[in-house]
Amino acid sequence: MKNGSFFIPATAPHRGATEKKDVGMKLRFWQKAYLLTLALFLICINVGILSLTVYTHGKNVRAAEEAVKAQQYYVAMSFERDMEYLESNGGSVALLMEGFGAHYRDKGLSIAFLQGEETLYSTISFPYEMENDTLTHLDVEGKRHILISSSVCDGAYQIIIAKNVDSLDVEFRSLMVLYLLTALAVSLFLAVCLYFVLRKLSKPLDSLRETTVAIGAGDFSVTAKEMGNDEFTLLAKSFNAMLAKINSQMADLASDAEKKQMLVDNMAHELRTPLTSIYGYAEYLEKAPVTEEKRVTAAQYIMSQAGRLQKISELLLDSAYIRGNPPEMGEVALHTLLSQVAAQLAFFGEGRGVTLRAEGEQTVIHGNETLLSMLFFNLAENAVKACSQGGEVVLSCKDGRATVRDNGKGMTEEQIAHVTEPFYRTDKSRSRAEGGAGLGLALCKQIVDLHGAEMKISSKPGEGTEISLTFTTWQQPGDGLATNG
Repeated sequence: MKNGSFFIPATAPHRGATEKKDVGMKLRFWQKAYLLTLALFLICINVGILSLTVYTHGKNVRAAEEAVKAQQYYVAMSFERDMEYLESNGGSVALLMEGFGAHYRDKGLSIAFLQGEETLYSTISFPYEMENDTLTHLDVEGKRHILISSSVCDGAYQIIIAKNVDSLDVEFRSLMVLYLLTALAVSLFLAVCLYFVLRKLSKPLDSLRETTVAIGAGDFSVTAKEMGNDEFTLLAKSFNAMLAKINSQMADLASDAEKKQMLVDNMAHELRTPLTSIYGYAEYLEKAPVTEEKRVTAAQYIMSQAGRLQKISELLLDSAYIRGNPPEMGEVALHTLLSQVAAQLAFFGEGRGVTLRAEGEQTVIHGNETLLSMLFFNLAENAVKACSQGGEVVLSCKDGRATVRDNGKGMTEEQIAHVTEPFYRTDKSRSRAEGGAGLGLALCKQIVDLHGAEMKISSKPGEGTEISLTFTTWQQPGDGLATNG
């Protein structure tokens, strides 16, 4: 054996002189099939393994970059918040920076604070030069580091975050070794198996060749052997089985791809909602003459939506895990949650001339507060969009049943039947103008199913819509469950 293949004699020792003369140094069909199949397999498996390894490594690097971005964003937000506190109450900026450096050093992050070209404080032990709002990879003593910078406090300071991600390259090298060893073992195993399998499969071809030779010599009385389970029948069955397996795998891959795309679209949709709220409140603070009380309230909403954005991101990015392992459930005070949603959408409703209010009795259910907040936020936001000037949206709950009711334009029976389907939009022109993708109610349906609840939609054109949710796990306050209110 040489280079993963066997030496194959040009002729078989038991064949006659006539066959030797015909064959000579030419390869027979099964030998050509053996060499070609083995060569193609080796090429494909090695290219495939290399591509998979490179893709996996690239995906891990991108995931590490996103993680560092998230950490940098959190550091920047925390620093700006603490700086606002220092400006109001007095304190040392240097001590604040030292505190940040010590705190995040324990978490594997190095941090530097700059003001212009002057470094005020740094725990980064190697030289670095970065422009503002950039991300770069830096090789330090053979180890990969990810550095990201951004300006904070209206450009007064620059923060640089550095993280050692050399484990990514170590893992990449380990995967390469593992995949190459696996490819070698599989290739050797295939070479041996393929040799014996093709030799066996070639025997029926020899029989068929003898039959065709006889026919060519004028003996039309001979017939090919017909058996109910001969080699050709088995080959056809094997091919059909292989094709069915391939189609099944392709269908599975298509289904997985659709689910992944669904996740991406849902993520984009859900991240837009808190970002819109944050932008709206920030614009309100910038342009509207507000009192100190309203300023604090708006700032609290911004912080609340930023926290909600972080929770949504974590849940959606981990949705694959959630499908197999449901998220952590706890006691949720439903009326309190509805009140919070109504308050969060108050400014949005005022801009459209729509009022929102929450009513009903306090009911405690078993669920995930973040997902339920997403659910009712989507339903209430859609209800506001469906209303015209002077409209009203009411969020209510009683005895484990929550409703979101509006007096908007309503829907037809056909629209109700399809409204929870992904990408379906009852008003395509309005949805496009507002950036909607028709995924809100589809995501709501997923959350409802996750909680084992039942969603019912009642609507008539011109009269409004009522969406009711019935939860099977609920209890009145004072009956052994604590509320979140």
